[in-house]
Amino acid sequence: WCKEIKVGTWQSGEATVSFGEDVFSWTTKREVPGLGHITLKMKTSSITSAIFDKRSNVLKVRGVVDVPMDMLDDYYDPFSYPGSPTGYLSLTFTNINNFLEVIRAVPRLKAKTSFESGALGGSSAAS
Repeated sequence: WCKEIKVGTWQSGEATVSFGEDVFSWTTKREVPGLGHITLKMKTSSITSAIFDKRSNVLKVRGVVDVPMDMLDDYYDPFSYPGSPTGYLSLTFTNINNFLEVIRAVPRLKAKTSFESGALGGSSAAS
């Protein structure tokens, strides 16, 4: 479903994300040195805001990702200032239909999501 996942500025690559009403979870495709493949989670109750860019299919979710590695502290901080690239979980969907299925299934995400066209697209979505 997601062709690129970023936890803050750390790229975990492509993965299939399980979008539950209470929790999002995914296992990294790439191995993390010394840890292997890891599973990351975000409780939907922690979502404070989200922005979906219709042009690039990027969803930026501000909430708390359960990061089981101290090494990611420099890349992800859910309490950083709004707009900071280290404060978001960024999911690049393969297409808008996949995103629409998720938003219908997760009421809190739907309630917290605003939409933009092109503001997150291109290279800014990857930074």
